[in-house]
Amino acid sequence: MGKYNLVHIIAGGEYKTPLVASQVFDRAEAQATTEGVNKPVSVSVWIMAPMREVFDKSSKKQIEGLKKRCPHSNIEIIGGISRFHNWPAVPTLKSLRKKLAGDTVFCFRGEASFEWAYVLKKIFPADAYILDVRGFWPLERLVNENIVEEKDMLPAQLEMYHKDLARLKDAIQTANKVCTVSEPLLDMLIEKAGAPKDAVVIPCCVKDVIPADSRERVRKELNIEGSTAILYLGGTQKYQHLDDLVIPFLKSAISLSEKNVAVIITQNRDKMMELLTKYEVNKERVRMLSVPQDKVADYLAGMDIGLLLRAPSVLINTSQPVKFGEYLSAGIPVVLEEGMKKAADILDEHQIGCVVKISGKEQQWEIDNEVKKALDWFGLNKSTLQVNTRRFVEHQYTWKANVQKERTMYIQALEDSKAINK
Repeated sequence: MGKYNLVHIIAGGEYKTPLVASQVFDRAEAQATTEGVNKPVSVSVWIMAPMREVFDKSSKKQIEGLKKRCPHSNIEIIGGISRFHNWPAVPTLKSLRKKLAGDTVFCFRGEASFEWAYVLKKIFPADAYILDVRGFWPLERLVNENIVEEKDMLPAQLEMYHKDLARLKDAIQTANKVCTVSEPLLDMLIEKAGAPKDAVVIPCCVKDVIPADSRERVRKELNIEGSTAILYLGGTQKYQHLDDLVIPFLKSAISLSEKNVAVIITQNRDKMMELLTKYEVNKERVRMLSVPQDKVADYLAGMDIGLLLRAPSVLINTSQPVKFGEYLSAGIPVVLEEGMKKAADILDEHQIGCVVKISGKEQQWEIDNEVKKALDWFGLNKSTLQVNTRRFVEHQYTWKANVQKERTMYIQALEDSKAINK
């Protein structure tokens, strides 16, 4: 296979989130900087956005920050006006593509960005198009309405679901290759949307393992030396299950032993404080903080256990939260709510976490038993956890560890595209 360019394409607004910074831009940078077979000659990220974002000061600042974060990747924001048929986005796309010498592999984050740029296929038929499905959007759109299956939907919701599903099917059938985040999600895409069985699973990786350098400093700062620090990292959205899973776990843990401390890292301090008050959690045993995104890793290294507790559902079983890799990369074992079977299998196989079942428990003693099970597991395995978790991430859950797997996918996509267009 000859030389090729790699271009990631995302929809507007996504680039402003820490999630996409790690899941697209760090991923692109790994391809740009890792030597080896089939390395692309250039790596770019193109952002399809409303025209106003091209001139917005905060957007420009965000883009500059991403360019510093990923200096070996070419980052372009492509503005369009929807009422003018996204002019001048399409001409800009064509112009940028013409500047790339040789074949190009486009990797699209979701079906929305796929639809934006497929116009290029008519001009450059040999290029390859990869659809990267990070979640099952037809259901995810309804997650905050307590909808987890088609039978739960009202007529209007069902109509929207089928429209979203049709878009997903069209994108899957049009793409040269499909990749996704987990084997359960792949199975769902095969069943519901006709995805090919040879689609590639690329998990939600992290940039690198987080060294333990800041551990003692952080623990001293938070006054948790000698304690078992149980961490919740995240927001207060409904799908995080704070009321029924996370808060009950933390409340139980700090009541079981004076050595247990709850640490909450969130940007929603006021809402979180309301929840602690509502459920009568002993706040003296809680450390709550909001820190800039680039400092979160330092604080993760100071923790002992990370909570990933979400109620069992079809979506939860197929998801692969970024938090999973983030915790493990910092040497933190994961306590997982029963329901994410593939993630649970990983924890068990590599001895880097354990599973509890808080969901459905109403009696305090039942919750305490589950929490105690997790804490006892941690105490029994404490001496090996920091090594096991970091080793696992280094070998399987960094973008660098998946570089060659992705490059094989890129080459196969190009070969498929050329074969179709002979």
